[in-house]
Amino acid sequence: MKVGAYQTSLLALASLRSIFALPVLERDRPYRHPIARIPISSALTTTPGITPNLHILDKANLLSEGTVVPGLVGPDLNPTPARRQKRSVIGGESRYLQTKTGNPWDYVGRLEWAVGTSGYRCSGALVGPRHLATARHCFNTTNTAITYTFRPNYNQGANGYTAAQVTNILYVSGSLTDTCTYGDDWAVMILNQRLGDKYGYFGAKQFTGTTATFWHEGYPYDLGNSERPYVEQSISGKNVSTCNSGTTGPILTKADASDGQSGGPLWLLPEADGVRYTYGVLSAGSTTDTLFAGRTAFVNAVAQARSQYP
Repeated sequence: MKVGAYQTSLLALASLRSIFALPVLERDRPYRHPIARIPISSALTTTPGITPNLHILDKANLLSEGTVVPGLVGPDLNPTPARRQKRSVIGGESRYLQTKTGNPWDYVGRLEWAVGTSGYRCSGALVGPRHLATARHCFNTTNTAITYTFRPNYNQGANGYTAAQVTNILYVSGSLTDTCTYGDDWAVMILNQRLGDKYGYFGAKQFTGTTATFWHEGYPYDLGNSERPYVEQSISGKNVSTCNSGTTGPILTKADASDGQSGGPLWLLPEADGVRYTYGVLSAGSTTDTLFAGRTAFVNAVAQARSQYP
């Protein structure tokens, strides 16, 4: 088991409104990781159990471009468009409550764990039969005595989806010090339940274009105490030109983001092959931009995880 240096102190994680001071590069902002912290007594449902093994991947071995196609696309359990509950607030709020089931809503869920007296909540998405994509800062690389629990399409505990615990975590090490390094703020977790066989999962693909219009879903603290899923569509996104001419680094978007949405997926409508692919996971946000980690290393890490943990 390899354990990397924890990229963010627990003190920093405990502050919902902390601001990270970063070098000012093109398109840089005072970004922060939107990870939700709550008192452990506030409906945290994680119980002691499995503590995962941590595996640091060699990024140099992950930089060959590729696409991971899922072997299963979940059934559409709700083909008739459901009524959307929209939310309109001053400032252009465009997230709305997600109440559907089926493809792709069952792929997304809530990740939670506890440290001391505090509970933490993030978002994540299935990218394989027992493979979960989330943000790297959504787990603790120094404290291995932690149980992480994922619940697909969680909605105030009302949905009867099977929960799973994390057994292994694959990631690349390195500090998150500027916009370009946020492209590595991803992790692939291995679950002890084959949830993807039940609910389906995303493919993974490298974002090779310059601009696109995406979807995102997560569990924001400001709209539902991280207890309910919210989705946003028609999100403009592009590469960051200062990160190796746009070939690496995160995807820069105008997505709305709040604490608890870290690790939530970024995807497009079904593509020519009928598959929904995730292009990254929510890493950090500012008052003007939101960054999604991913790119080539992430896609190949998903492929490696599927091969190593079938």
